[in-house]
Amino acid sequence: MLNLENIKEVQNIAKKTIEHVQLHTKEGMNEQDIKILAESFMESNGISRFWYYNVGALVLAGNRSLLSISGKDYVPSKVKVKNGDVITIDLSPVLNNTWGDFARTFYIGKSNNEINEALEFIKNLHLMFIDIYNHNLAISMIHNELCKKIQNNGFELLDFRNNFGHSIEEDITLRKWFDSNNNEKFSTLKFFTFEPHIKKIGTNYGIKHENIYYYDGSKLIDV
Repeated sequence: MLNLENIKEVQNIAKKTIEHVQLHTKEGMNEQDIKILAESFMESNGISRFWYYNVGALVLAGNRSLLSISGKDYVPSKVKVKNGDVITIDLSPVLNNTWGDFARTFYIGKSNNEINEALEFIKNLHLMFIDIYNHNLAISMIHNELCKKIQNNGFELLDFRNNFGHSIEEDITLRKWFDSNNNEKFSTLKFFTFEPHIKKIGTNYGIKHENIYYYDGSKLIDV
């Protein structure tokens, strides 16, 4: 049964994994290397399985960060990461039959103002979501409002489902989607992800930033 404490525990492992990967990812590694780095760290911290089609870390580097791929179809690239490449990594650990779900984008090499501005925008998009969230509104309404904010700031959505996230479940087939077709109220989702996958128009890389959220009765909380 899903509960907040279990989600916090597995999500904390995911957060530590991202920190570990960012610290140890070097030029010359490839997506497969980074995937192994992340999954090995999770396993060493008590994770024994991964809920997203057994892909514990979906890693996309360079212009492959533009791709929106199901875990069913994901094959990590053997192309070496080079200086300046953007890397997106999406984690799906399971602990105590409870999903974690956490994604971040980072890059290697010298500071890049363009990428930094894009990463700042996607963080702010989460704050915008928290600000406009209303558990009595239809999911589709908030989805459409966020799409406008993305477009008005010169970005576009990359997700192949035009989706912003999903409910946290124990069965992958039971996920409810955070998209324009879901007219249910947000109150139907106890725990859910917000994971916009976007790009700045004119650039050749995608960025992703994912947290799990829940409504505590007065406001939206990031687990």
